[in-house]
Amino acid sequence: MGTEERKAREKERRRNTIIDAAEQVIFSKGLEQATMEEIAEKAELSKGTLYLYFKNKNDLYIAICERGSNLLNNRFSKIITSNHTGIELIRLMGESYLDFVRTYPNYFNAFMYYESIKDTEELENSEAAQTCEENRREAMTYMVRALQIGMQDGTVNDSYDPKELAVVLWSCTRGITSTNHMRQTGHHFKMLDEMEIETGSLFENFLNLVGKGIATEKGQNIKMTNGHFTET
Repeated sequence: MGTEERKAREKERRRNTIIDAAEQVIFSKGLEQATMEEIAEKAELSKGTLYLYFKNKNDLYIAICERGSNLLNNRFSKIITSNHTGIELIRLMGESYLDFVRTYPNYFNAFMYYESIKDTEELENSEAAQTCEENRREAMTYMVRALQIGMQDGTVNDSYDPKELAVVLWSCTRGITSTNHMRQTGHHFKMLDEMEIETGSLFENFLNLVGKGIATEKGQNIKMTNGHFTET
């Protein structure tokens, strides 16, 4: 291993150590209450070293968002390359997204923070932000591809524009998962309690509604039972 490669690996290792520490501090205290001093102490580094890698706390939080989006896209990548029909891929991606939000609510918080940033200069100067944006485009590409596969195999109605339909599905799925996330973190609408709405059932009904709306007769005959697809 050459000197330059060794330095690059050490830099990446230290960067990940800092992000690990930032996750522990920010996830436990919240972004507003967390400080760079606490993160440096958790990482067992000097504050000056911390600033060599991240210019401020927000820059660190974007790096956490990058890590989360990488994890989510790895899930989508495995799904899109699996042996399923297009309508099955759509359902699997929706369920995987909801499971991700349930399993990693703190990453979902980071996603929402990233999407709320209005300072374009801050985003343009952040490599992590650029990766987040690339991952978002890639995730949309996976959705479009799943729809195209469905239109080719006859399980998705091909009268739709796959790109427009992907945006509709993404927007609706994001709305449902946001509702679930708010309930999970205690910031849910009282209306949901008053209506006795169970978000798991809400998402299941949403997937069934979407399936019937975009699926051909062939696609509607495919049902999921205990995690397995069968054709009725």
